[in-house]
Amino acid sequence: MQKIKLPITDNIATEQVDQFRKFITSPAIIQLSIGVIVGGSLTDLIKSVISFASNLFYFLSLILFSNAHTAKVSLILNPLRSVFESSMTLCAVAACVFFFVKLINKFLIKEASEALGYNAQLEETKKLIEIQKQTNDLLKRSVNLQEKILNESQGNK
Repeated sequence: MQKIKLPITDNIATEQVDQFRKFITSPAIIQLSIGVIVGGSLTDLIKSVISFASNLFYFLSLILFSNAHTAKVSLILNPLRSVFESSMTLCAVAACVFFFVKLINKFLIKEASEALGYNAQLEETKKLIEIQKQTNDLLKRSVNLQEKILNESQGNK
C-alpha cells in the first residue's frame, strides 16, 4: 500500500489565510453580523418599550378605575429603567460594531474595493470627473493655441 503525501507549503497556508481574510471581511458577512448583533439589541429595546407602555396603562387604569387608588410608581419606574438600559446597550453595541468594522477596514482589508462601505459607482464617478477636468484643460489649451496661431497669421498679413 502506497502512502499519499500532500506537500504542505507556505503557498497553501498563505492561500488559506487569504481566503479566510476575504471571507471574514466580505461585506455580506459583515452586514449580516451587524444585522444580527444590532437587531438583537433593538429587539431588547422594543420589548422594554412595550413593557413600559403596558405598565403605564396598567398604572393609569389603577388610578382611574380603582376605588382604593393603590397604584405604585414602581410599576412605571422599573420598566422605564429597563428602557433606559436597553437604549444604552443598543448605543454601546452599535459603537462597538462601528469601531470593529473600522478596525477590520484598517488592518485586514488589502484593497479599497474590499472595504465595507466601498461604493464602486462613486469611485468610478470620481475618476470620470478627473478625466473630464483633464479633457477640459486640454481643450482650453487647444483653443488658446488656435487663437494664438490665428492672431499670428492675421498679424503677418
